[in-house]
Amino acid sequence: MGERHPDDSDDERDDLSALDFFDVGDTAGGSDLDALDFAPIYPPDEPLPPPNAAVEDVVLPMHTVTNPPGTVTVTTYMDGRVQHIELSPKVADMTEADLADEIVVIARLATQDAKSAQYAYMLDGMREQGHDDAATRDFLTRDLDLPTPEQAQAAQAEVFATRYGGDHD
Repeated sequence: MGERHPDDSDDERDDLSALDFFDVGDTAGGSDLDALDFAPIYPPDEPLPPPNAAVEDVVLPMHTVTNPPGTVTVTTYMDGRVQHIELSPKVADMTEADLADEIVVIARLATQDAKSAQYAYMLDGMREQGHDDAATRDFLTRDLDLPTPEQAQAAQAEVFATRYGGDHD
């Protein structure tokens, strides 16, 4: 008979117990997940970092949107996740509810901008591989729900015009 895992009970069988993650060796104080190696995505116009570069040293493309009054700036990663929010001292004059609303609005615009960059990057890559532009555009918008750069710019212009009375660059 095969060995039983100490966590197995008589009345319950875990099919994932065949994957033994309990002895991954010395992780030098780190997590067991440190054994996994992740390959970050790099923009096509930048050289790849050297193979021994630490993940923290790799510069990923960021997308930043600042509201017209200059009170809230949101920076996102290319996948749309918020990386950083910067607030000017002028936010002290805002209510908490107004500030929260402003952060959410600008974060949505920064996320949309980042996702439109994904669209452009993927469209260019698919084009280089010989894929049809119309089919690729349809796939990116319909299946991946990525906005075009023009859609992201139009959304930002509309929000800035309606929210700030058109008083922006």
